Amino acid sequence: MNFKGIKSKLLCFKLIFTTNWAIFVPSHPCYDTDYYHAEIAKMLKGGSLENGFTTYQCLG
Repeated sequence: MNFKGIKSKLLCFKLIFTTNWAIFVPSHPCYDTDYYHAEIAKMLKGGSLENGFTTYQCLG
């Protein structure tokens, strides 16, 4: 998979969290902690040139 394919999957994954995180948390209060909110915020900010990212590729 090339970078464009990876970026597309990342954007899809982010869209799922962007649209559903606020709905999910009230139904699953064990995830309503500072830790999870911080991790989700980092994930949503990642993958950009401003915040840095790393891509890996299997050469085998």
